[in-house]
Amino acid sequence: MEAILTAAEMSKLDETTINYFRVPPEVLMERAALSVADIIAKEGLDTGDVLVICGSGNNGGDGFAIARILTERGINSHILYTGKSDPSSMSRQARLQKEICYKYEVPMETPGDFDWASDGSTLIIDAMFGIGLNRPLDEKNIDIVKKINEAGADGAYILSVDIPSGIATDTGKVLGAAVKADMTVTFGYKKQGHLLYPGAEHTGRLICTDIGINDRAFMDSGPACTAIEPSDLPCIHRKDYSNKGTYGKVLIAAGSKDIGGCALLAVKAAFACGAGMVRVFTHEANRDLILNNCPEAMVDTHSDIYFEERKLLEAMEWADVLAIGPGITRSSSSAGMLKLMLERSQKPLVIDADAIYLLKEHEDHLLKNHTRDIIITPHIMEMAGFLDIEKSVILDDIIHAARITAERLNLICVLKDTRTVITGPSSRYRLNTSGNNGMACAGMGDTLFGIIAGLLAQKLPAFDAASYGAFIHGHAADKAVLEVGKSALSARDVISYLKECFE
Repeated sequence: MEAILTAAEMSKLDETTINYFRVPPEVLMERAALSVADIIAKEGLDTGDVLVICGSGNNGGDGFAIARILTERGINSHILYTGKSDPSSMSRQARLQKEICYKYEVPMETPGDFDWASDGSTLIIDAMFGIGLNRPLDEKNIDIVKKINEAGADGAYILSVDIPSGIATDTGKVLGAAVKADMTVTFGYKKQGHLLYPGAEHTGRLICTDIGINDRAFMDSGPACTAIEPSDLPCIHRKDYSNKGTYGKVLIAAGSKDIGGCALLAVKAAFACGAGMVRVFTHEANRDLILNNCPEAMVDTHSDIYFEERKLLEAMEWADVLAIGPGITRSSSSAGMLKLMLERSQKPLVIDADAIYLLKEHEDHLLKNHTRDIIITPHIMEMAGFLDIEKSVILDDIIHAARITAERLNLICVLKDTRTVITGPSSRYRLNTSGNNGMACAGMGDTLFGIIAGLLAQKLPAFDAASYGAFIHGHAADKAVLEVGKSALSARDVISYLKECFE
């Protein structure tokens, strides 16, 4: 797992490294600056004329040190200092590094003296604001950010130090305006704002460098947020002495009249992830569709008007894992199915799509004091409806929306977005970084739903099944897109590439 930090966590690691491990802050800043200078050289960036824009905090201190190192290496560098003229307004490290730059005679200007029109910088280094920024930029700094972005549009290469100025470290939110970097060099660990949108669009290529702050500084607490890497994927061994029941039985309630593809995709995804048996409870109109395209599946059907409670209860008794939602509609009959699954079973349950809407209508009594594993998989609009808030509020901080839902209802929430967030009732959560924009098409949610159910059936812990499922879903899409392209990518393509995620 890769640690993904908040601003507070990174600040705590800094503090521990300095105060407990006794690494002087000057050493950390020098290492940070050297790492940026070395990356500039390694990447072969055009250093014909380098402008380093420095604020008054420690991010600005990094910038001053970078400018001095580049100058000492014979690179034509100059500084634009955007902070207040009063030295007392600067952080101690920024003030020290600025004084060193004066001693080294690194050219330095302020916004009042600087002429953007005549500046011909080929490389602009953004060190205005770092990970501590928690307020909207003022008009003066918004104007500077706009000038940086205009220079980038005109061909200058923009490199941000630690995080693009104007991006909120914990949410990726733009705080009034934000630098659009071609590359961001961050220190120690990636931050949430690098990965969450719109921050990810401003970050550009992200490089994480080691400056001497490492896992020891967590002091056994560990990060709250992690991201799955390919090496973390579970190796689910198929035992020689086993049968179809060994790998779990999934019951999927999905589909309605004229909406059958969602059920088929979910069933095929569950099988592709290794589930031993899959049974689908669906509208009678979907029987042929499913059996003709997935003869391995078992099919139970119901009509438009009602479902046989006995038939569903029998299927629930048979299954190891229950899953309900895609395409079931929001009818009273569908509400009855969900109610039965919640009240008459303690087996793991995955809830998606229409079932999330129905769950909201009955959550007070259906989820009261439950102790089982329940996973909900809403997209942003479904979550907005579930929480009765505007979509924009969720997008401002999708991690918070997922966490409060998981904690309040004692379940696992897989909040689907470009960066899917997976969180449970505990303080730990995961960000999914796999996948691509070719996945913005019909059927992807149904596929993820089936993947998670299939992994649950093989006895993966629910939080792992949810988070590994999200990663595998995107990982398969990343493999598929190399063959079919983003515009043509379909849910069926993703299912066909799932096998490669387990090899």
